[in-house]
Amino acid sequence: MPTVITHALAGATLAGLCAPRPLRAPGMAGWLLLCGAAAMLPDLDVITFKLGIPYASPWGHRGVSHSLTLALIAGGVLAVLGKRWWSRLGLGPLRAFVVLSLVVASHALLDMWTDATHGPALAMPWHQGRFLFDWRPIEGSPLRLHRWLGAKGLRVLSSELLYVWLPCLLLWLARAAWLRRHGEGGR
Repeated sequence: MPTVITHALAGATLAGLCAPRPLRAPGMAGWLLLCGAAAMLPDLDVITFKLGIPYASPWGHRGVSHSLTLALIAGGVLAVLGKRWWSRLGLGPLRAFVVLSLVVASHALLDMWTDATHGPALAMPWHQGRFLFDWRPIEGSPLRLHRWLGAKGLRVLSSELLYVWLPCLLLWLARAAWLRRHGEGGR
């Protein structure tokens, strides 16, 4: 899996691209924080390791918590709970729900680009298969802290910088250039 910080960056980038206002708009910081946290939500399932639930179980890591069904449910709940941020940005409830659902789903999509053995169970509960892309350039993040202190940690960070952080930076720069060209007021 990519690191949770990388998931948060991808989620905040997606949310920022969908926001109709500039970064300094009231409510934008809260909206980006909400979406960054939403993108990390599926990895709360790491608690299943402590509970003795096997990785490959539908209830294990990257199981139902990484499904598109859960992304839709979480998007709805977060849209209700985060109304104070998205309403200040003029998003509207349907757009907020869609963006938040996509942000949560972005987690599983990033996981599909890792070199993991078990991909996310996108179609749970209807299908228990796990999905990975054929091209998986992102080094899977170690779950134990001591593995971060060597070559593995450097490989993870360099792959995330190249394949996630750099594209996110380019998207933020493109958004800023577009807003400068077309006016800060919106789309």
